[in-house]
Amino acid sequence: MLTVDEFTEKILYDFKKVFPEVKVEKNLICVSTGITHLDLPVDSMYKEYQIIGYINTRETYIKIFTEILYQYKFKVDYSNIYPILKHSDFGKNAKVNFCRKKAFIDIDVLYISDIGETFRFFTVDDDVDFILLEQKAIENINKMTSALVPLDKGMQVYTLRYTTDYASSLLLSETMNKQIQRKAGNDVLIAIPSNSFFLVAKFSYCNQELLKYLVETDTDPNKVSNAVYRRKNGIYTKVC
Repeated sequence: MLTVDEFTEKILYDFKKVFPEVKVEKNLICVSTGITHLDLPVDSMYKEYQIIGYINTRETYIKIFTEILYQYKFKVDYSNIYPILKHSDFGKNAKVNFCRKKAFIDIDVLYISDIGETFRFFTVDDDVDFILLEQKAIENINKMTSALVPLDKGMQVYTLRYTTDYASSLLLSETMNKQIQRKAGNDVLIAIPSNSFFLVAKFSYCNQELLKYLVETDTDPNKVSNAVYRRKNGIYTKVC
């Protein structure tokens, strides 16, 4: 019987023969077509392998991935649509044209449909009302609540109490921006190292260097930007 590492290496090799984008991140096998992204834990696959064998496990998951990843035509559930922040370079080399709009500087807003363990990016070729799509995405993110708290005791750098896949998207929320204004004012520094993490601090050159350091040490693989931005009265500039 294969060890977990041997199983992971073998099934990763076989998946790469079928799907365009396959990688391992922490304990997850991540498969993507550029439009749709699916993460599944290695442990779950390995447990199935121990019961039904390698070939059956491989074929089962290839079938599951294929059915989910290639659903180009699907019924849109507007209650599960969200905006997501990505660097303007994100997806530019893909064979699909993502539905996107400028957020600020070099950050774009893209739109996804959350389908449980996976999510699907919308493209300009999808049969969908894009005005309604944008409206519902913002409505849904505005319904999310999360407390903005100091990153550490005695530190005037703030982040969310709990991380989520949409943490950075909350920067588009009216409620979150009111929290930012109350805690840090109208002249703030913002860093978005990854989708699950953002940092806010009152503008100062000391905080600017601190945020720069914190961005460089973030290990989340779902990167957004290595930059630090200044937002003064709603106007963004890149400071480092």
